[in-house]
Amino acid sequence: MPDLRPVVEPSQVLDLLGRYFSTPVTDLVPIEGDVIVRVFSFHADGQDYIIRFNFDNMLQSNFPKELYLWQKLASTQIPMAPVLQVGRLGDLHFAISRKMPGRSLMQYKLREIESVLPQIVEAIDSIHHVNVSDTQGYGVFDDHGRGGAASWRDFLSRIADEELEQDYYGKWHHLFDDTFLERESFDQIYHHMLRLLEICPEDRYLVHGSLSLDNMLALDGKLTAIVKWLDARYGDFVYDIATLDYWTPTLGVSEHFRRYYQDRQITVPAYDERILCYQCFVTLDAMRFYAKSGDETRYQATTVRMLQRLRSANDNA
Repeated sequence: MPDLRPVVEPSQVLDLLGRYFSTPVTDLVPIEGDVIVRVFSFHADGQDYIIRFNFDNMLQSNFPKELYLWQKLASTQIPMAPVLQVGRLGDLHFAISRKMPGRSLMQYKLREIESVLPQIVEAIDSIHHVNVSDTQGYGVFDDHGRGGAASWRDFLSRIADEELEQDYYGKWHHLFDDTFLERESFDQIYHHMLRLLEICPEDRYLVHGSLSLDNMLALDGKLTAIVKWLDARYGDFVYDIATLDYWTPTLGVSEHFRRYYQDRQITVPAYDERILCYQCFVTLDAMRFYAKSGDETRYQATTVRMLQRLRSANDNA
């Protein structure tokens, strides 16, 4: 996969950090793993920090949105890294945050992840209980808490639409002609999603939007942080469960949450249908991303897996 991250030289980073820290910045080290954001760790003022750089075409609000969320969530028990400073470096956004202890859950063995899973479920449920009554709209929101869609269905159905030129995908329909992105497969998954959307609620919760093991840190059996909030949105809370279950199928995430709600006598209507609906959406987004980035292996694996699931769902209908 090509490197989609912005190029930022260490000398540029040190010059920038010199504006915000009165003591010398040391131990500046690039952190690998992210495919879109350029990340460095560093030490200053007796603390460890992270600085991230992002292009201006990822989301309308970019890192200022994370600062907005941190200010909203700081008084909760949700493990989010404190965001200390956001700004611009030329045409890039940057964010400075406290470096949280621990490693990505992707680096742990399955049994170690399973031991943390109850904490993950509690943390995600806490996200869904954040009061969003002072905000508006659905879907991905900006750094003022304003969602860009009038309804949840409207937000999800837009996945097939081309975007503004300045957005990440832009006028992306050319990918059907220029890459391995298959229109027939895309349309099949999209229309199945639309049918399932008919029974999905228009509930409005805070949703992380891109949960995966790579977006969670843990240390000594304790969940220490949930990171990468740029895709946060307003909508059905089941979306987060579907996303984490999609990217970590061996964990049985959807079943853990099903038992969690049953133990608390919480009814979640059409649970399985909602899971499948949102996993269709995640697949469509992944298909676009892998086509744009030239990763045909992941594209094929993602597409085939969902088409097999849809065939199975149709057979069992």
